[in-house]
Amino acid sequence: VTPIDPSTPEKAAESKLREYNNYTLKWLTIHEALPGHYIQFEHLNNIMPERRRLLRSLYGNGAYIEGWAEYIAQVMMDEGFMKDDPRFRLTMRKIRLRLLANTILDIKMHTMKMTDEQALSLMKNRAFQTAAEAEGKLVRAKLSSTQLPTYYVGLRQWQDFRKRYEDKAREFDMLDFHNRALDQGPLPVEEVESLVQ
Repeated sequence: VTPIDPSTPEKAAESKLREYNNYTLKWLTIHEALPGHYIQFEHLNNIMPERRRLLRSLYGNGAYIEGWAEYIAQVMMDEGFMKDDPRFRLTMRKIRLRLLANTILDIKMHTMKMTDEQALSLMKNRAFQTAAEAEGKLVRAKLSSTQLPTYYVGLRQWQDFRKRYEDKAREFDMLDFHNRALDQGPLPVEEVESLVQ
């Protein structure tokens, strides 16, 4: 989350702070830090030989990277993180809705000629994003085609991978599963799956 410029009008600053409230920041900490991307990149730093680590760093699969962060946030909820706080649960549902809206936005904008007005309406009226978030997301979608869907696509890939892994395992050890998968680095999830069977 980028800091708010002191010259930002009060209404725009409030819009951003409403979107990135204390509950969203808790989710963002899981996604970006622990046990999200930070853990991912700690595993990546240990890949040998060095040329393999370098290649996976440079050409990391977006669905693997962003999907992991979304998947592990859901795991945290499933395991009881802030389970008694309905505000956090509601925030997580809003974030899931944003994930879906971002996927629709990217696809429709780049393949179906979605207009700016339609995009903003989707984000604000269907996914309940603030004006500041929606306007920023519109710019981001225009500058980075196919990046926004990686969160949802990757989440589904990680969930499906884990389910198949659990179904095959006699005894499922979540920590072992996560370590083995993350030790492979940011390859396409289906490739990771073939390496940890």
